[in-house]
Amino acid sequence: MTTINVRIALLCAAVLAAPTHGALAQARQAPAPTGMRTLEVRAPVHGQDVVRTAKRYLGVRYVLGGTTPRAFDCSGFVRWIFAQHGVRMPRTAKEQAGVGDAPAPGDLQPGDLLFFFGGRGAQHIAVYVGGDTIIHASSTAKRVKLDRFGGTRARPTWFGRRLIAVRRILPAEGVIELPVSANAIERSAPPGMETTLLYQEPPVVY
Repeated sequence: MTTINVRIALLCAAVLAAPTHGALAQARQAPAPTGMRTLEVRAPVHGQDVVRTAKRYLGVRYVLGGTTPRAFDCSGFVRWIFAQHGVRMPRTAKEQAGVGDAPAPGDLQPGDLLFFFGGRGAQHIAVYVGGDTIIHASSTAKRVKLDRFGGTRARPTWFGRRLIAVRRILPAEGVIELPVSANAIERSAPPGMETTLLYQEPPVVY
């Protein structure tokens, strides 16, 4: 009889000590800390860097005069995304058309700035993404969006018909983000790179 009681007591203790199904499920779902952060460093900025940044703002609404992620107009959008990489740009499309170099016709690269005729010179601007695609703050769609750029010879797009200038700003000295582990934040940046902060607001250009 004593042996049976001991066995029952041991069985009850094992059941009480075991985690419940809910606890196991909770343990499986609990995310493990990754410990990953980003470090901003001075380094050459390339077109693909700016394109990746631009895509973060897809869907942001268009408002004439908008210069922040609350709302953009076309040149305010370009100025903002370049500023996130420490590259200073003027405010308006006409002013931005005077910056950088003109690449050879047909030699488009990601990050190039495309300017379109709007009745009085360059009145719209977009960033070339690649693959006949642009990203811009569209006054028609009222948001930041991707669009087809040139189309075909038989059926050119609005943008293909109105392109008047291309400017290449990049590569340029600026700021990029590098992923680093949390315990490496205090370490020095890679040789030749100076740590810096990203712009929270684009610089004012007079």
